[in-house]
Amino acid sequence: MPEVTLEDLSEVTFDTVVAGGGTAGCVLANRLSATGERVALVEAGPDFGHSRGGAWPPALNHAAYVPTPYDWGYHVAPYGYDIPFIRGRVLGGSSVINAVGINWGLREDYARWVQLGAEGWGFEDLRPYLLKVERLHDDDAPGRGHDGALLVTRDRATSPLLDDLRRSYAAAGLPGPIDASGPDAAEGWGYGTRNADGDERHHAARAYLDDVRDRTNLTIIGDTLIDRVLWDGDTVTGVAVIRDGRRRELRARRVVLAAGAIGTPTVLQRSGIGDAAALAPILGAGVPLHHLPGVGRNLHDHYGSRLFMRTAPDFAERLAARGHVPGTRQSLFARVKSDPALPAYDLSIGVNHGDTAPPDGLLPITVFLIHLAAEGSVTVADADPHSHPVIDLDIGRDEDLDAIARGLRWLRSRLTDPAVRGWFAADAAAEAAPVDADLREHIRRNIFLFHHATGTGRLGPVGDPLAVAGLDGRVHGFTNLYIGDASLMPSIPRGMMILTVYAMAEKIAAGLAATSPVSR
Repeated sequence: MPEVTLEDLSEVTFDTVVAGGGTAGCVLANRLSATGERVALVEAGPDFGHSRGGAWPPALNHAAYVPTPYDWGYHVAPYGYDIPFIRGRVLGGSSVINAVGINWGLREDYARWVQLGAEGWGFEDLRPYLLKVERLHDDDAPGRGHDGALLVTRDRATSPLLDDLRRSYAAAGLPGPIDASGPDAAEGWGYGTRNADGDERHHAARAYLDDVRDRTNLTIIGDTLIDRVLWDGDTVTGVAVIRDGRRRELRARRVVLAAGAIGTPTVLQRSGIGDAAALAPILGAGVPLHHLPGVGRNLHDHYGSRLFMRTAPDFAERLAARGHVPGTRQSLFARVKSDPALPAYDLSIGVNHGDTAPPDGLLPITVFLIHLAAEGSVTVADADPHSHPVIDLDIGRDEDLDAIARGLRWLRSRLTDPAVRGWFAADAAAEAAPVDADLREHIRRNIFLFHHATGTGRLGPVGDPLAVAGLDGRVHGFTNLYIGDASLMPSIPRGMMILTVYAMAEKIAAGLAATSPVSR
């Protein structure tokens, strides 16, 4: 990879600038540079080089959530208490700092996209790209990917506690084991999959950039903030960036935005692309505007609440006495419907524990609502690219809170089952959550986010008032401006949606490669 200086940034016209070096950006940079295009990948956070090189912080290759300083520091719009909204600020983006859970969306999720106008984005359309991403290790699951770019492993380790919990689930009529990370909508319990091998994380920068860094036509530019897109009429000419406090312009024949469902709409809005009436007073007089009211709308995330179960005094001793194998990952997932009449599950219940009792004696068990009514927005607060946007997740709709409450009630009934209750203190379930009448307020005070931002630059035809990009990812009204990240999702898939982000980027990249500006 050629070394980049500030002076270089304004001396070259790139075939494509990929604006954002997160999950999607890494995919796009790899696939587009493979065509022979001269590609620049621009990331606001650091680029530590090869992921197994000496400069890469060991914590970022470990399969556990990594907090700041590799996070943007965003917060949800005032809700009553502070709720951080985690987004990775490092090459590889959130794939470098998240909790490494990964799964396919449901067939029904992708069918919903087609219903919303995204023709060509159904399950069978995306399936080849999901398979192209996934390399499911040591697993014979039919229909899953085994030769893709990203290593994925299944959690198979269990524990005496989780064995008893499975028995309780079975007593409630919940089948298992199922492929809890696959595309089918069945309820049941099963083990999740992770983009990790043991404690070693496999993130986007490792999977898609390590082996292509030496391409002479690929330039990776870290620690460089995207300010805005430069455009004239229906044509984009490049991007304005800020590095070391200095503003520069990168020229490009094509720009692909891959800054994520928070970064991409805010770059567009600072560029004057969005709801013109809302942007005019923010950007000031004289700034050209391109009216696309869907920019920043349709923001979705998954959220839920937790029960903190106080463990029994002899928790660790019980583990040891029942033959627990130390040093293994223990996790169990359940797919549950909050209402039996629903066509597919809408709740995911996750249990993880270590080798001993939790240090504070409280074992967290999470109930996530992964098919919800909430629909938020992201909006720039001002024209300064260093300012944080206003992120409104529309948290707290009664119908969403009630669905989570039904999940908490179901979980509490399983935790008080005779097969399980000996693992916890006698009054643990009552202590963990209030009586049923107060559950809604308990959830309001104990929101737990998945940090799965999607949908703020959604796919759709020109006639859709909320559509930002066409079915090829091209932003409506422009000839050479594209989106290639989670912003494009018309609605949010169930579960961990990062595999869908990879697949969408692969699909967009395939279309862009077919129309590469490089002469052939």
